Amino acid sequence: MAKDESQRREMVRVDDVLEISHKTITPAEKESLGREIIDRSSGGGGMETVASILQSAGRTVDPDAPTWRAISLLDKKLDLLISLLQTDTRSQEAEFIRCGVNVSGSGIRFPSQQIYKKGDFLWIAIISPPSPALRIEAVAEVGRVAKYPKFLERLPGAIIDISSRFVAINLQDKEEILRYTFQRQRELLRAKRGD
Repeated sequence: MAKDESQRREMVRVDDVLEISHKTITPAEKESLGREIIDRSSGGGGMETVASILQSAGRTVDPDAPTWRAISLLDKKLDLLISLLQTDTRSQEAEFIRCGVNVSGSGIRFPSQQIYKKGDFLWIAIISPPSPALRIEAVAEVGRVAKYPKFLERLPGAIIDISSRFVAINLQDKEEILRYTFQRQRELLRAKRGD
């Protein structure tokens, strides 16, 4: 895939309501946590997926077969459970809030009850809504702090709207976000045409 096309994919944004958690981290934590997030497999704690195990054994996988879809769904659910059980103290102390966000493969904008400033580094965790739900973690840098119209509707009690850019995210998690944004855009277009 060409670099320009890849960058365009990352810029596709969608508004939705997701569960997120966020905390300020130090520049030193940004480096160590960023490496940890990039190196970890998506929710699987370093374990291979069922598909990769079957393929390494020389078995072919038909992604449209009902049995395979069921196994794949169970695999994703187990990955989520494993990732939740293997969380570090940052994740265990995290308080997830359901709010309106604007998300893309390159970053996330969200209303916040905490004050941040431009240049702050954040640990961000997102629970994505597709079935099965996935927990995605990233390190982001605050790029803009503002009061956008209607941000209080997205999170009552919010003080400010934060625009942030992912500076460390696992490639599999980034692909999940991209897949989700395109899927959500299709759903919104279908709903708009149906009106």
